Amino acid sequence: MEPHRLESCRLIPRSRYWLPGLVLTILILVLQPLIAPAEAQTLTEDHLTVFDYRSIGPTRRSGRFVDVAVPSQRPYTFYMATGSGHLWKTENHGLTWEVLFTDQEVFSIGDIAVAPSDPDILYLGSGEANNSRSTYWGNGVYKSTDAGQTWTHLGLPESHHIGRVVVHPTNPDVVYVAALGHLYSQNPERGLYKTTNGGESWEQVLAPEVRGKTMGVVDVAMDPTNPEVLYAATYDKVRVPFSFDLGGPGSRVYKSTDGGDSWEMLTNGLPQGMLGRIGVDIYLRDPNIVYLTIENANKEGMSDEERYRELQEHKSSEGMIGGEIYRSDDAGASWRKVSPDSLSIGGRPAYYYGQIRVDPNDPDVVYVLSIRTMKTEDGGRTWDQAAFNFGGDDHALWIDPEDSDHMILGYDHGMGVTWDGGENWYHPDNQSLAQFYAVGFDMSRPYRVAGGLQDNGSHMAYHTNPAGGPIRFEQWNRVGGGDGMYNEFDYCNNRYLYNESQFGPIRRLDLWTGESRSIRYRDPELRFNWNAPILVSPHDCDVIYHGSNKLLRSPYRGESWEVVSPDLTKADPATLTTGKGGDGNIQYATITTVDESPLVEGLLWVGTDDGNVQVTENGGDDWTLLNDRIPNNPEYWVSRVEASNHDSATAYISYTGYRRDDFRPFVYKTTDLGQTWTDISSNLPQGPVNVIREHHENPDLLFVGNEFGVFVSINGGESWTSMKNDMPTQPVHDMKIHPRENDLIVATHGRGIYIADISALVEITPDLLAQDAHFFRPESKVRWIQADFTEYASDNFDGESEPQAIPFYYYLGQDLGEDATFTVYQGEIPIATLTGSGEAGLHKVMWQMDRRQERSQRQQEQLRERYAQWGRDVDEDQIRYSSEPAPIGEYTVVMTAGGEEMTRAVSILRDEWWMERK
Repeated sequence: MEPHRLESCRLIPRSRYWLPGLVLTILILVLQPLIAPAEAQTLTEDHLTVFDYRSIGPTRRSGRFVDVAVPSQRPYTFYMATGSGHLWKTENHGLTWEVLFTDQEVFSIGDIAVAPSDPDILYLGSGEANNSRSTYWGNGVYKSTDAGQTWTHLGLPESHHIGRVVVHPTNPDVVYVAALGHLYSQNPERGLYKTTNGGESWEQVLAPEVRGKTMGVVDVAMDPTNPEVLYAATYDKVRVPFSFDLGGPGSRVYKSTDGGDSWEMLTNGLPQGMLGRIGVDIYLRDPNIVYLTIENANKEGMSDEERYRELQEHKSSEGMIGGEIYRSDDAGASWRKVSPDSLSIGGRPAYYYGQIRVDPNDPDVVYVLSIRTMKTEDGGRTWDQAAFNFGGDDHALWIDPEDSDHMILGYDHGMGVTWDGGENWYHPDNQSLAQFYAVGFDMSRPYRVAGGLQDNGSHMAYHTNPAGGPIRFEQWNRVGGGDGMYNEFDYCNNRYLYNESQFGPIRRLDLWTGESRSIRYRDPELRFNWNAPILVSPHDCDVIYHGSNKLLRSPYRGESWEVVSPDLTKADPATLTTGKGGDGNIQYATITTVDESPLVEGLLWVGTDDGNVQVTENGGDDWTLLNDRIPNNPEYWVSRVEASNHDSATAYISYTGYRRDDFRPFVYKTTDLGQTWTDISSNLPQGPVNVIREHHENPDLLFVGNEFGVFVSINGGESWTSMKNDMPTQPVHDMKIHPRENDLIVATHGRGIYIADISALVEITPDLLAQDAHFFRPESKVRWIQADFTEYASDNFDGESEPQAIPFYYYLGQDLGEDATFTVYQGEIPIATLTGSGEAGLHKVMWQMDRRQERSQRQQEQLRERYAQWGRDVDEDQIRYSSEPAPIGEYTVVMTAGGEEMTRAVSILRDEWWMERK
């Protein structure tokens, strides 16, 4: 990404960004009002379908794959299940992919299974079984009978997280489902389920109750020679917002020899006491050989009761025994430990992994998936990292029963295929599966977006390819490491990018020189959230804020820092069991969101993960806790505070109950500096809210991103309408509105970044929807110099650039009975005429920024003759008109609808930034 050195260097509040060209050229000239407002109307989803989303990637680092299924009858077909990016299918060994399961009410997958007897029948268990802080829930089991094209929901809505689905080898109606249940609470609808009628009904066949808790089942394996023989692993764990109790007395291995009607707990040779996650696999050629990976949560010299109490109190598990591998050669009657006492195999942490796979052609070759895949070739006596030179945070491994050198690996950064035992891998780079936590933008042209990805660093690209082609993966740059989090630009001169990795290591990247340096404020007593907020002040872009449990302020680009608050969290000692949090890789009691009023410098709002909302009016000298003033305050994780662009006393907050297994929406608004609050969640559907944004031009235009998509309000939150449109069902973690381009930039945690042009939404009001017709103000566009010297890989991603055209949005309150027409004038000369739908609703037509001239009759006849010689169909429009680019300059557009006219002005802008881009 080459440096940008041009663009405005003024410091301007968000509500008054400089809009180059528009101030002078977009003059609203209403020649004739079409109709006075009648009764106000309601915004509908049909109105919003005109606002298309563009998927721009990135793809190179892909996202988290959690399971693989390959039908034996079609070994060229792979189904790849993802943690938050739907189901992917290839029918040519991974060269090209089709995405499935995109519009259901869930997006997270725990397991995918193909019926061995019918490759068209699939069973999908929704809800990822890797129990991390960013693991999403599902709503049960789905079935497809047409190889994934359509799906039927089969129930088990409270299963939430499904670890394994196993289908009978000859009867596809017999299926077993291992359900973990809710992640952050206990529920009885967990355990192992069985259906004998293809999912029409289910029976809970294994759900032990231990110390008052129903145990979920995380894994199940079926004897390949006898489908009546099953092994199931229960999982005793508790996740809370501030910790993770990784084991207990309920994690055990069970066996059934009658199809699940009865079960025996297997104990001979297996550890007892406090255990964590357990994985199981059976050797294909001899089902007497069974392997287990067990997270042994016991501590040497500590009694079961002491260790159990320690877990219940969320104490650290440091010093526990760790990962162990066990083998049985008599179908589970007895077991022996086959991993060295001095070596922990798997785990790190087991809740995120827990898979073991036996080579189907050699019982002594075993793989255990973890941060890296561990391998033994001698039945467990010795272990080493598999010589893959590939992967990292590995979750799924399929080994071809006919050829052990052919494997498919799913991991945090994507998936890979090998045909030589892991020496070489093919990694598809054409899948948009990026799991973003946050997104930022700059004010260059084209503007850049940057964001942080789960386990995949921070990445940056232009919002469109100015050459007019797709946004390829080569156009993305890696700008930060670790688990990528916040990315915020210096918007004055677009030079500096501030980003971080997990738990607060913040860096400043100079985009002109390439220098990257740590600017972290070092105080070991501070606690930083996994995704600690960064804010560039809207009043002075040299001023940076960074949130820990206290608010930090740098007066100059991170060169020095000052602490401008006390601890703004509750800092409950019960949530700080080891100083910064217990197990589960969590720091708690931290700031999660911060914003500064763009109208009043030093008016700061802060929210925390333990439910505090605080405000200061004097830059941090004095803080006011607002919790008691928020009606029905859940005091959950504050996902966003948003200061108004229009009124300094107005702000918005959203809470997410995700980490409490409370899936209701919580959104509030204040207009008096937090003294009182109004609930504006209104008709928002179930789904924790991650972000709320107010438009910089229209205070009544609000956007909410929740775990299932985007919602918009045109009446200040009184009502909300889904704006999912062509975006797949996705968790929206962050959204920004570009003030110059009027683009909604959506960062999803599973399918990368989406961008929608929302310029027309700024003008939409309930009264406008009551009009007969309206022509929205068109946005001026740059005609890019379309030169591109990049060499692109042939196997690539077609990220969608914005059209090289100017959209004309218009609204019709009723059917016209004829087309609407748009005439573009250069001075007084008409140079283009376009037609659009005359049906009621919101529409757009695209002017390609061209100038059309009618050819002479002689020229038209000559063209017809050429078309005939070439054997091509005659396009009368192309025959009649010639087209050439319209020159840089100002134009007038007249919309004619139902005999009435409305006029707007628009400009084609010069690409003055070409030399700076290159």
